[in-house]
Amino acid sequence: MATKKIIKEVIESHNLMHIATISLDGTPQVRGVDYVMGEDETELYFITNKLTKKVNEIEKNNKVSIVIDHDCENMEKLSQLKYIKGSGEATILKTPEEVQKVFGLVLQKFPYLKDLPGEPTDYVGVRVKLNKIVLTDNTKGFGNMIEVKY
Repeated sequence: MATKKIIKEVIESHNLMHIATISLDGTPQVRGVDYVMGEDETELYFITNKLTKKVNEIEKNNKVSIVIDHDCENMEKLSQLKYIKGSGEATILKTPEEVQKVFGLVLQKFPYLKDLPGEPTDYVGVRVKLNKIVLTDNTKGFGNMIEVKY
């Protein structure tokens, strides 16, 4: 199976992405977010409260890294694990049209997020555009990694 197809399958079959930003004092910050895929495997979206630290961090330095994976309870499952790491740039989407588009995509995948506290105007959309993805595919050998640049 082609590497890009496997990457897309990993992205579509998971719900949680860990995203790393750089804090205003220069230290790495990692948090989990519910995400959706955009037009292809290089474009990911999530929503967040506009007052979060990650919004300020992305506005100051838009370079981000991500990981999409899951835990394994035994070696058999670990030997079948496929996950991705990636890096790229994040953009804060603030216009009502952009935020509405992202909310629509996110709510299709995560309907319960309609009950987020506050008002929709308290939130922004974030687009992550990946320029490099590393697929780890343990089915081809433990720790087997394939890098794809976009």
